Amino acid sequence: MDRLKTDMTPEGSKYRLPRVLRAVCIFLCVSAIVCVSASFLLTKSVEQSRGNGTEAVIVSFGASEGVMTLATALKEKGIISSEIPFVYYLLKENLRTKLQAGDYLVSGTMSISDIVKKIVRGETVEEGTKVTFPEGITAVEMASRLDANGLSGSEFLEAVRHPDASLRKTYPFLLGMPADATLEGFLFPDTYFFDPKGGTDGILTKMLDGFENRVVPALATTAEGDRYSALTLASVVEMEVRTDSDRKIVADIFNRRIAVGMPLQSDATVRYVLGETKIKHSLTDIAIDSPYNTYVNKGLPPGPISNPGMSSIVAVLNPTPNKYMYFLNNPNTGQTVFSETFEEHVANKGKNGL
Repeated sequence: MDRLKTDMTPEGSKYRLPRVLRAVCIFLCVSAIVCVSASFLLTKSVEQSRGNGTEAVIVSFGASEGVMTLATALKEKGIISSEIPFVYYLLKENLRTKLQAGDYLVSGTMSISDIVKKIVRGETVEEGTKVTFPEGITAVEMASRLDANGLSGSEFLEAVRHPDASLRKTYPFLLGMPADATLEGFLFPDTYFFDPKGGTDGILTKMLDGFENRVVPALATTAEGDRYSALTLASVVEMEVRTDSDRKIVADIFNRRIAVGMPLQSDATVRYVLGETKIKHSLTDIAIDSPYNTYVNKGLPPGPISNPGMSSIVAVLNPTPNKYMYFLNNPNTGQTVFSETFEEHVANKGKNGL
């Protein structure tokens, strides 16, 4: 009984209280670490949670439907890889109640933030002629698709090759391109609905708006004088390799080649000059006289050789440091094979049938 009394004295509790406080502090610290880690992982997953559906599809969102219904629909159609990052982004940005009902054209190549922006802005599917331009398509190929859909490809191509000076006032991002440059590279590849009555001006407006909304924010941290170069390099990277990870490696390889005065030696630039695709270029092909031939000329070509998608642009802005100086693509599997030395590169050519 005396012992129990001793334990209950203020002196006894004085020794036990710090242990309680320590336990509480440890619990709070662990909880904080868990919360921070979870927040970091969710934020990262928002950036990476793209779906496997590359084709644009229509997703409907009803006025009475909740965000989980929308998230599930996006997941089922291959637009996002998981519902959790999508819902987390909506809650984090306080956008849950700002979603607008309607039918939206989206694809798995879009980021969660881009999908949400489209729905918040109410950019629903429009009436008109649907034309899809895949990443890496050239202006000439775009013109062919427009013709195939009953729109004037020739007028479009003329406007691209000789852009009206007024466009530079409407779209400030065009101010950084050379005076004699075309709009190649600025025609954002996406699925569009063009009003046949809108003509070429309507087509260009939609595509340049797409570039302004998607690409310009990504280039915001790049020096204004370097943006055209970054876009040009992205257009080459787009045509060289297929995967996001390979693009980041190749972007770094090209940057280092430029830094040491080594030609890019990009087959993609030769294809652009020839206007045709070959598995292997001849010595005559790679010697063709053109400022776009990066076997003959050092540095970047004069301008973009395609209209790159966001993946290639991001790769150029955030390349992956590596020790490689050479690479090739297996013509059968499409796999990119990297080499550190020229001798290793030559050996890899033989192994991959090139």
